[in-house]
Amino acid sequence: MNHASLIAETGRCVACGLCLPYCPTYRKTYSEADSPRGRILLTQAVAQGALPMNQRYIEHIDLCLACRACERACPNHVHFGTIIDQARAMIREKHAPSLPHRLAAYIVSSPALLHAGAAALRLANMLGLQKVFKGLPTASRPYRWKASYPAPAAQGEVTLFLGCLSNALDTETLAASVFVLNRLGYTVRIPSTQTCCGGLHHQAGDSAGAAALDERNQEAFSPFDSLPVLTVASGCGTRLLEFMPQRVQDINAFLAEAQGWETVQIKPLQARIALHEPCTLRNVFKTAAAPYALLQRIPDAEIRPLPGNGQCCGGAGSYMLTQPAMANSLRDDKIAACIQLAPDYLVTSNIGCTLHLANGLNEAGLKVKLVHPVVLLAKQMGFDGTL
Repeated sequence: MNHASLIAETGRCVACGLCLPYCPTYRKTYSEADSPRGRILLTQAVAQGALPMNQRYIEHIDLCLACRACERACPNHVHFGTIIDQARAMIREKHAPSLPHRLAAYIVSSPALLHAGAAALRLANMLGLQKVFKGLPTASRPYRWKASYPAPAAQGEVTLFLGCLSNALDTETLAASVFVLNRLGYTVRIPSTQTCCGGLHHQAGDSAGAAALDERNQEAFSPFDSLPVLTVASGCGTRLLEFMPQRVQDINAFLAEAQGWETVQIKPLQARIALHEPCTLRNVFKTAAAPYALLQRIPDAEIRPLPGNGQCCGGAGSYMLTQPAMANSLRDDKIAACIQLAPDYLVTSNIGCTLHLANGLNEAGLKVKLVHPVVLLAKQMGFDGTL
């Protein structure tokens, strides 16, 4: 989108204000400049040259989570996600991104760095260092992925997007997804040349860097162009939707509609499960109901929505690193809701949300198990962590 098309899109906002109650940052600051319509009007003025691209403007844009809750509320269907992405790209033309943004984008683009970091985290987990350094995330066991995981009497085939952080820190969810898909009769293909989705690059306004990763992923999945591309992280899926919209599906939605459930046995689980809805699943995929349908297959499980699911948790990609004060304030609301509901499990479907919420649970000293819905379901089907 060039400046002319950016101005045209911002001009579609009629400033009705219906988006205001849905904006997490506006609900915290009550500043018009930190609302969707405020950011739209500021961006329009900067793109037209009526206002300077100064530090105050950049701060208001940087504080946006790009959760896109405003898009769902907008009666005129203004594409706010596109506007905020282009605003950040416009800023990057004249201002380098912050050091945390640059580091995050560099690390996720380097498999060697990611896997070295994951190995270090696994060692720290084994030594129990989370008790000393409460911000340390956990890292599940490493996998050497095969190109194909055939299902006996396969009824279909799918491809699986590994992602960068998921493949480094949350291989359990990826392996659980393969396990469940195989049990339902789906052969799983994993292209070896796939790479990072480019979401953090896009978030930092690095359109060229994101486009390069898009091209690599398109090439990696092109030999399987008739197959769905399944993602276990809705944040990654949101990015993939931009260049593979007809193929990309969130794993929860695919499994909720899949055939073959009559052939599997699922053990009962007497537990209260709080379900957190990631913004990307709710506002972009619009399939927030799918994890509920999936988990309701577990006998005796009590499934409850986490209170306040309409508000972002504050993870939002690299946001937790670049805007820690706002990110933690939003996360505190989720932790308070978790204390109120007192679940045995907190379930979410996005790796960024998982890392952010896990840190909050650790700091609060809550003994709540945080898992992906597919992992919880897979374990009740007999998944032991191996393939």
